[in-house]
Order: sequence, then structure tokens, then C-alpha cells
Amino acid sequence: MGKWTATRLFNEALRLREASGAEEAYLFVREYTEADRLSGQADARQMNLLYALAAAAGREDEAFALLREAVQERGFWYPADYLLEDDDLDTLRGREGFAELADLSGRGEEAALAGEAPALTVLYPEAPASSVDPKPEADAIAAADRREEASGPLLLVLHGDQENESDAEPFWRAALAAGWTVGLVRSSQIRFSDTFGWDDIDLGAAELREHLLDLRGETPGEGAAPVVLGAFSAGAEVALNALLHDEFPADGLVLVSPWLDEPGEWIGALDRLEERTPRSVLIAGEADEEGRESAEAMSQAMQEAGLECRLEIVPGMEHDYPEDFAKRLLDALAWIIRA
Repeated sequence: MGKWTATRLFNEALRLREASGAEEAYLFVREYTEADRLSGQADARQMNLLYALAAAAGREDEAFALLREAVQERGFWYPADYLLEDDDLDTLRGREGFAELADLSGRGEEAALAGEAPALTVLYPEAPASSVDPKPEADAIAAADRREEASGPLLLVLHGDQENESDAEPFWRAALAAGWTVGLVRSSQIRFSDTFGWDDIDLGAAELREHLLDLRGETPGEGAAPVVLGAFSAGAEVALNALLHDEFPADGLVLVSPWLDEPGEWIGALDRLEERTPRSVLIAGEADEEGRESAEAMSQAMQEAGLECRLEIVPGMEHDYPEDFAKRLLDALAWIIRA
């Protein structure tokens, strides 16, 4: 079984549960995550799917053991409200030890929320990754060095919902081969262990601008190296919000499986671009109904507004990245910056 994004795994588990029941969904996720669990690499999202689906399927002993493994053995935390109120976990709450696990998880949540902050991991062409503190304490010389390193073409990438920058890295790092600096943006809006979302898209846009300021200094003028926003799934709304409402100086967009709650609202905001004319590439799966419809609607509206936009519908693909995304990304970036 191939490796999927966390978003696709969640969606597939949800689809199976709705179509065939919690037992079928649980068996699927258990098979998918078996290798990661045996190697100790299963993440908090995989463990959450396992114990929640096991409980919903009536496998209470298995579910409680998985919850204990997640919280006590692996150190993951989940929101206290979720553990105490979610219907799937009703059969576990009366068990001896559940209250202690909920308390331990709650303490992890408090600590994580107290340290909540955005983050940016920067990958430089022909160089290893280095982390950039979103509120750096480095002196002016170090900041200038970072800006000099990131003075070439810059690709800022937003992950999907319930994901993080590590999920995005394997897909977008292909741009390094073409001389791009890749900034992997992580939202400050934490959901549970190492899992982040974009509920507040205004906050996401503000954090994106701070990252650009940190890497490039004041907004570059005419002739500066291009800046492109890349986004997967729910990250697309943050990218569009930054471009259309925060006047983020992007030369282009690359949106993959875009999830847009209300596509019409974004279409109606295109006139805010005024004299700006970013190029856009929208990639969606033929089998991803919501993502495909959002991409089709946005691309048509952009073209009608006189903007250059390419739409790529990938046969058979669901809510995920295409298998040949590295090539598609390089082609998209080359087209965006072509004079």
C-alpha cells in the first residue's frame, strides 16, 4: 500500500466508515499504519484514527490499549474537550485509567497552547535545511545573511489541514533543483500533537507576511526575484486570502487539491488584485469532487478576469498530490516566472 498524505488517509477512512461502517474503516487504517506502528513511527493522527475507529467499531479493549499507547507511551496529546465529549469514545470513559489518560493529555495540551507560535523551515538550493525562528533573536548580521541566501526565487508553501511542514517537504523540495529557496510554513493554530490547521485565515496571512519580511526584509521593489505561494488543500484559502485581502506580493500561485469553503467569495474578490497579475497553476484530481470543482471555478474566473491561469485535472487522482508532482511543480514554476 503506497504512502498517502495525512489528509487523504483521513478522507479515505471517513469514506469507508460512511460506506461500510466503522469496522471496515478501522481494519483499513490498521493495515495501513501497521508498518509505522511496528517501527515506532506512527504519528498522532494515525493513532487517533486507530483508537477512535476501534471504539466506534465496538473493539473497546483494543481502543483503550491504543489510546494508552498514544498518550502514555508515545507522549501524544489530544484536546481535553474531544476526549471527554466525542461520541466515539463514550464506551471508554468509564474504564479505569481513562481519567488519568485524559488528565495527562490535558497537561500536554496546556503546555502546547502556551508555546503556540508559527514556524518556518527554509530549504536552500544545494544546502541542507535550516530552521528559522518566526521571531528570531539573531543579530542584524545573521538576519542579513539569511536574506542574502533567500534573495533568489522564493517558494513559500502552506500545508493542509491537520498537517505540518514535514508533511509538505517531500513534495515541494523538488523546486530546490531549479534554484528556488523553499520556505515550509507551519501554522500557529495547533489542533493536537504536531498537527495544525488554518481556521483563522487572516492570522495565517499575517504570519505569511512576517515570514516574507524575515526572509526578504521590507517588501522588495520592481526587479526583485519572484515569490510564489504554494499550498495543498485547506492551505489554498490562506494563500488566496494573503494574495487578495492582504495584498501579499506574490508573482504566482501553485494550488494542489485546493479546498475552498466558498469558492464564490474568492471569485468575487479577484478585482482586489487591481494592477497585479500573478500567474496561477491549479492542480486537482479527477476523483476529488470538491477540489476539482473549486479548481475549475477559480481557473475559469481568473481567465475571465484576464489573468493567466493553468488548470491541470489529474485522471484518477483523489484528494492528494499527483505521483508526478515534482515534474508538474518545476513546469509550473518555470511557466510562472517566464517573461
